Amino acid sequence: MNSIKQKGILLIIMLLSVSALVAQTSISGNVKDETGIPLPGVNVILQETSKGAVTDFDGNYSIENMDTGKYVLTATFLGYAKFSQSITVDGTDVTLDIIMIEDAQSLDQVIVTGVVNPKSKIESSVSVSTMDVELIEQAAPRSAGELFRNIPGIRAESSGGEGNANFNVRGVPISSGGSRYFQIQEDGLPLNLFGDTSFGNADNFLRIDSNIGRVEAIRGGSASTQTSNGPAGIINMISKTGATEGGSIATTFGLDYQTSRLDFEYGSPLGNGFSYHMGGFMRTGEGPREIGYQGNKGGQFKANLTKRFDSGYVRVYAKFLNDKSVMYLPMPMLLEGDNSNPTFSNLSGFDITADALQSAYLQQSAGTSPFTGERHVNDVRNGNNPVSKALGSEFSFSLPKDWKISGKARYSNNSGEWVAPFTASVGTVAEIETTARDASNATGPLVYSDGDREAFNPSNGLAQIIHMFDVSIEDLSNFFGDVKISKKINDNIGVTAGLFTATQNTKIGWQWSSFLSEVKGGGQARLADFDGFSRNGQYSYGTPVWGNCCQRKYNTVHNVNSPYVGLDADITDKLNFDGSVRFENVKVTGNIAAGPTTQGNFDYNGNGIIEGIEEVVPIITGADGQIVNDDYNFVSYSAGLNYKLNDVSAVFARYSSGASGRAPDRNNYGLDGKADVQYDEVSQFEAGYKKRLNNGVLNLTAFMSKTDEGLSNELNREVGNPFKAMGLEAETALAFGENFSFNGSFTWTKAEIDGGDNKGNTPRRQADFVYNLSPSYNFGKQSQHGFALSVLGTTKSYAQDDNDLVMPGYAYFNLVGRAGLTEGLSLVLSLNNIFDTVGITEVEGNGDGAFGSNRLVRARSISGRSSTLSLQYRF
Repeated sequence: MNSIKQKGILLIIMLLSVSALVAQTSISGNVKDETGIPLPGVNVILQETSKGAVTDFDGNYSIENMDTGKYVLTATFLGYAKFSQSITVDGTDVTLDIIMIEDAQSLDQVIVTGVVNPKSKIESSVSVSTMDVELIEQAAPRSAGELFRNIPGIRAESSGGEGNANFNVRGVPISSGGSRYFQIQEDGLPLNLFGDTSFGNADNFLRIDSNIGRVEAIRGGSASTQTSNGPAGIINMISKTGATEGGSIATTFGLDYQTSRLDFEYGSPLGNGFSYHMGGFMRTGEGPREIGYQGNKGGQFKANLTKRFDSGYVRVYAKFLNDKSVMYLPMPMLLEGDNSNPTFSNLSGFDITADALQSAYLQQSAGTSPFTGERHVNDVRNGNNPVSKALGSEFSFSLPKDWKISGKARYSNNSGEWVAPFTASVGTVAEIETTARDASNATGPLVYSDGDREAFNPSNGLAQIIHMFDVSIEDLSNFFGDVKISKKINDNIGVTAGLFTATQNTKIGWQWSSFLSEVKGGGQARLADFDGFSRNGQYSYGTPVWGNCCQRKYNTVHNVNSPYVGLDADITDKLNFDGSVRFENVKVTGNIAAGPTTQGNFDYNGNGIIEGIEEVVPIITGADGQIVNDDYNFVSYSAGLNYKLNDVSAVFARYSSGASGRAPDRNNYGLDGKADVQYDEVSQFEAGYKKRLNNGVLNLTAFMSKTDEGLSNELNREVGNPFKAMGLEAETALAFGENFSFNGSFTWTKAEIDGGDNKGNTPRRQADFVYNLSPSYNFGKQSQHGFALSVLGTTKSYAQDDNDLVMPGYAYFNLVGRAGLTEGLSLVLSLNNIFDTVGITEVEGNGDGAFGSNRLVRARSISGRSSTLSLQYRF
């Protein structure tokens, strides 16, 4: 009996022990963001069960008393994308650490660009858009211009290739090309002090690759006080930092054009607070237009190393860029119809969306160096060739008694060249021959410059004068530093003070030349010689049709010191004020030679005989030219109010006044070295509404701006006017279930020239309405398959400020399809401009004369249909 009792007691103890063991089975872990910071308040649940947990202050969670089985664990938190992962419980404890990825469209995402202090979108009195890796891939951009077109309020003329695009924001004008009022940044510092340096635009030194983790875009707002020369807005390309382990490799091939590219990136924590990320790309190819040679070749490599401490971090990073890309300048087209409703069409043998001015026969440009006055020869195939070697660092620390200090610094050694053909004139062979002879005093019959040198007789009867834009970027190096300290006065008020410093070198030389060519596509346009006068299709070492205007050199240094101060105050629980003031102090020294000093004999081939082509050669010799010795200063300020209506919506209003200085080649200087116009002023008002929807967000912003701009230089002409604009931006991001999403934006702008001969007209190239619609659909067990469509459109605009010739509106479609082959491995098809749409973005003049019953014109269109196939592996 005692034995039975003992066995019974033992059985009960065993059952209780097993029960206790089962009860102790748990799922636990830690939740952090991508930078390694713990996230409290994250909801962690097991789908189709009642079990879950909320992370504590240190980001820890634990779900107890788990039964054996398979589960789907999800984690959700405002401002972050939903996390989901399958797990199996088999009687032992499960540990699962979670990294939450910021949701680019959430109103709770913290913004660091163009604000006094980092804060969430819903608490910021600025218009800000963000793009994460997924949205960037969905846009399938081949250049910064194509990427920026997806951001509301920004108009990007991205028809010229990978770089040298024109940008404007909310009607603030593109008067001289580039982005005078708009600052492009990389990791919080400008790429170039000026966005509109001729042939040295900031986006020339930017390449879109898998190093980019996030894009933040500020329009208006506090951009006037948070950067130099960017009052209209800032776009900041923020790099991945390796806070979470992972990487990718992709190889891409062109299906209907020749290109081959390899992208790679990897990052990981190293332990003890260290993490790193590195990546880049290598490529070669002809590009989406036929040019007759490999015009896109080179690559980029970037790397960073971060050390995190309890109170902050330190990061160092480096970049090496050496990449050649083809530049597409205005080219010949057929202009049909009247100026109010024209059609831009192909010419016989020349497709305006698939062909270019480059040719296998046009490979060398010869002239005289503006720096030495000696013989200069450049390879046309180098195209836009930026070379950048950069080293930078940044830090941020929270200090005792509510102090904080942060800073960034970067030195970039920038150089390169920029070579591209431009159609200066187009017409019949007889018309072009007469124009070239009259300008250069050329002699001899017109013959092909290659082969048997037979008489020049193109099949379509057309010829063109090509001016070779041949630019040497000797030194476009810069140093930028930005250090600021913040102090939280009490729970409601914080003050920030900072100092931005910059040194920008601008040593650039122009040595342009002139060629005769047929109008023919396929990269096979042959050149023409005046027999016994021209050399290899080149009939002048200058640009005589333009009065030999364009031998120039710039050798200047800008030094900037800009202290700024900002105040952030919670007036009530719902009402926030932030204001800031910036004091810009600029010193400019150097010299400029804005035209040839002589136009005489030059024995270019060194044979001791002055031949016909050598009789009028524009040369810059002797003294350095016009001395530049200028200094100026101005004050910018910005103030905004943000009122949270509730936890899901807010309204804001802001007024800003700022200015932008000028790149040296955009200005004229007097004998005293002072600039005619030192800076151009911009004032802006905006008011907006932000709303978190059940399945997304909606942002609406109304804006007004006034630009007080003086005359400035655009290559060989003067431009500039006062402008005013008003308009409305709308942006939305919606999710319909876990598979379908939609992103869209539109901007309506009513812009007007506010002075001069064209007062009351619409500024050139400014459309009333631009829009972007991007639906996407993912499917499969792990959403490994999907496709994304993007539609980018614009209404009509005017070619010039006189509002005579219309550039028609257009919309083009891009499609990206992804097929998941196995875990991490995908096949991606990208189709750009599916319907081969003609989209005119720039026109030179209002037409080049009659051609049959129509006219000829020189213009730029977006590139036509092109497709690539990529094999991508994420690990």
